[in-house]
This record gives sequence, structure tokens and C-alpha cells, in this order.
Amino acid sequence: MADHPRNPVSPEDSAPGRRPRNARGEGDRLREEILQAMLRLIADDTRMGVVPLSLREVAREAGVTAPAIYLHFADKDELSRTAVGMLYEQLIGEMDRANETSDGLTPARRLAELAHAYCRFAENNPPSFRVMFAARDRHPDETGRLAERWRAAVARLAETGMRTTQSPEAAAVLVWSAVHGRLLLEGSSGQVWQLGGVHDFVEELTRSLATVESPR
Repeated sequence: MADHPRNPVSPEDSAPGRRPRNARGEGDRLREEILQAMLRLIADDTRMGVVPLSLREVAREAGVTAPAIYLHFADKDELSRTAVGMLYEQLIGEMDRANETSDGLTPARRLAELAHAYCRFAENNPPSFRVMFAARDRHPDETGRLAERWRAAVARLAETGMRTTQSPEAAAVLVWSAVHGRLLLEGSSGQVWQLGGVHDFVEELTRSLATVESPR
């Protein structure tokens, strides 16, 4: 009698567009591939805008069956929260790198560099950026960490004789709100005001926020 293969290929595995089944112990790889598929869909306005996103669509993008997703995520909400959380981590990472590379510059310059990093992320990932803040109430820890970056940057303005025109907390809210709001207006504001791009706005905002306190 002929030997049968130990791991026969199922029709499901051999279907066109179907990814090869992971070997035993490679579940983390499958989880990551599902998350990356979700992130690609979030970044695609066309596919996100036609119908509400389904797990079947995520499975198709990842090249797996829909039931395979349940091995790693309880439901679509958990998958969405995890994927959007990864986007927040990317944004926070870019802001942290801007903070590190601007170390040694003036506090006002460091604040501007932080804001520029925030804007670049939004410009490079417009659909994802919109999804992140549409779901911000479901990510209080991540939005709190973003707030800490803005607070710390504004608080540094009190160094070297600088003082803000508002309390540090109010100034941090002002800066974040102003930068975020200007991003939302990008593209449409030029039809109303000729004020330059969002990065010009960041420069003007940073200059207007701080004043030099004269020595007594």
C-alpha cells in the first residue's frame, strides 16, 4: 500500500490566493499577517468606504479563512482595536524620534519638530489617521500618551527664560487642538484663505505661543 503524506494539502490550502498554512508554533506569524491585512484595509479609502468592513474581507486580504481569525481575535472589534492601537504606537514612535533628534535645540524648536512629526504622519497616512481619531474614545491610554508628549514639549518652553502666554496645560491643549484642526482643514482651507501649508502653520503657531520674559 502506498504511503500517504503526513500533511496532505487540503482543497482550502490549495485554493487560488490562499496563503500556505503556518507550521506548528507559527501562530504569532498568522496573527501579525491578519493585523497587517487589517492595516492595509484601514489605509484604503476605496475598500473601507463601500460597505462596513467584515471579517470575511479581512480574511480575504490576509489569504486565510474567516474562522482562522478567531484563533487570535475574539471578534472584529478586538481586531480593530488592536490594529488602531498599532497605528497610535507608530505615531507616538515618530513623535518620540523627533523629540530625540531635536535634543539640544531650543524648547520652541523642539516643540515645532514634534508638531511637524505629527503632521507628517497624518500626511503620509490620511485614511488611517482619520480612523484613529474616529475611534479615539476606545483608545484612552494611547491618546493619553499623545497628550503627555504635547505637555512635555510645551512645559519645556518654561526653560531658559521662556514663558507661555497660557498655563502649560492650557497651552498644550491649544497646540494639539490647533495643529490637529489645521490638518483637518488641509486641502479645503486653501479655497478660503491663502495661508500656506500645515507646516507653515506649525512654524507660525510655535513662534506666537512663546514670549521671552525679561530678566528682573
